[in-house]
Amino acid sequence: MGARRIVKKAPSARVAKPSLPRWQWPQWLHRHLLVGALMVAMVAGLLGAGLWRLAQPDTLPIQRVQVEGEFRFLARQDLDAAIGELVNRGFFNVDVQAIKQVLEEQPWVDTASVRRIWPDTLRVEIAEQVPLAQWNASQVVNVRGEVFAAADKPLPETLPRFVGPAGSAELLAQRYQAMSAQLAKADLMIAQLVLNQRRAWQVSLNNGVQLLFGRTASEEQLTRFVSAYASVLTNKAQQIRLVDLRYTNGFSVQWKSADGAVANGKLG
Repeated sequence: MGARRIVKKAPSARVAKPSLPRWQWPQWLHRHLLVGALMVAMVAGLLGAGLWRLAQPDTLPIQRVQVEGEFRFLARQDLDAAIGELVNRGFFNVDVQAIKQVLEEQPWVDTASVRRIWPDTLRVEIAEQVPLAQWNASQVVNVRGEVFAAADKPLPETLPRFVGPAGSAELLAQRYQAMSAQLAKADLMIAQLVLNQRRAWQVSLNNGVQLLFGRTASEEQLTRFVSAYASVLTNKAQQIRLVDLRYTNGFSVQWKSADGAVANGKLG
């Protein structure tokens, strides 16, 4: 047998893959981004400087303060004094809410509205309190039954007086307005309304007549009196001292006598 010939294959050569170049920003894009960043920084700096300048008191200062409203108890100089230094600021940084709050803390100011008017004006609109009655020695009740200080302002002589426990002003205001509507039918007005400690009601009329109610002071009681007054008592009002309405189906009258004594009578 012949010898077998073994032929070894030469190892195949590896083909090297070409390396890819690393990606880089194009030079033109790099330059544009750099310029853009610089421009943004410059604009931000200019904007910040502009805002800082606008916030300074001497930039567009408030030159005029317009105050509008119908005033009976308020005085313009008192409002100017209340605002004080709050208006000595620039147009953009004057605090309108702070001015509104300060104004509404004044005794006779009910509501205040404050707004800017370009370029240098502040407009203030004031609604004055509407007094309904005197309360204690130095306070006033408005039409909503809220108590506020009179601040030594002279009040109308025809303003009625409320007397009642602490915290009862709103109840007296409601009862006063309901009673006044009925009494007006007989051309009568309330001079004083009292809610005593026993929660009973007393009314002094502008002609000097006093009305006594129980704790209810019902509409029916007052209607009964108004009807009788218009038909029977009008011409005798000067002789009446007191009308007691605490009866189920009528009321009693205390009459003034010539010698100052009191005579009782009952109607109904």
